[in-house]
Amino acid sequence: MKKENTSIVKKEKVEDQSVDNFISQAIAQNLPVETMERLFSLRKEVKAEMAKEEFTAALSGFQSECPVIEKTKKVLNKDGQSVRYTFAPIDSIVKQIQNPLGKFKFAYTWEVKNTPGFITAVCTITHALGHTQSSEFMIPIDTEGYMSAPQKYASALTFAKRYSLCNALGISTGDEDTDAVDVNKEKTAKSDKSKIMFLLKALKKDTSNKEAIELSVREISKLELNDENLSEIVERLEITVKENQEYDNQKV
Repeated sequence: MKKENTSIVKKEKVEDQSVDNFISQAIAQNLPVETMERLFSLRKEVKAEMAKEEFTAALSGFQSECPVIEKTKKVLNKDGQSVRYTFAPIDSIVKQIQNPLGKFKFAYTWEVKNTPGFITAVCTITHALGHTQSSEFMIPIDTEGYMSAPQKYASALTFAKRYSLCNALGISTGDEDTDAVDVNKEKTAKSDKSKIMFLLKALKKDTSNKEAIELSVREISKLELNDENLSEIVERLEITVKENQEYDNQKV
């Protein structure tokens, strides 16, 4: 990785110096302003391309050294003894990745977007040379949980931040997430429609008739129940199930 970074830095200096030499010659020859503007625009493009290449190399280095994220938070079943599922809280993720982040000169920020019933966290990863890469994760805000409205908002935001950060950096947790619907049961759902029925029942929604099903789907996913929306509806319902189970077992 050190050799790769060294070659990129050398390439950056050579290309940057070449453009700077052109600009210096243009100034010495008193070329027209239009020519100077094109040269400065070219210099900007070259720097942006080099920053992108360095970002890619640094991200590769980060991922090669980033540990598999440990799920340190245990959520117990109602018996208070057996473990229902485990997950990695955002503070634990940050602690586990902070060293490789610093080594490869990455920083991260979040932007939050609010839409009726949903919250979206946009995580932007910025490298020291200026190139950025973003990932966003949208999640519905629970309307039926026992927490107060601010707590529901904060919990949904934390959940969205956690996934947007992992997605932006391309990192994963120690094993497949189980803090959602039961995987074995879900495998029995052979189509998107049957998955929707299964997920609605997991959310304790009325599935006794077509009208009730359509109403529940529209309420949770904000989508109409039709063939074009089936896969998106399944995805949003799965997120809601996962969110609700965290709400039930995790205090903000």
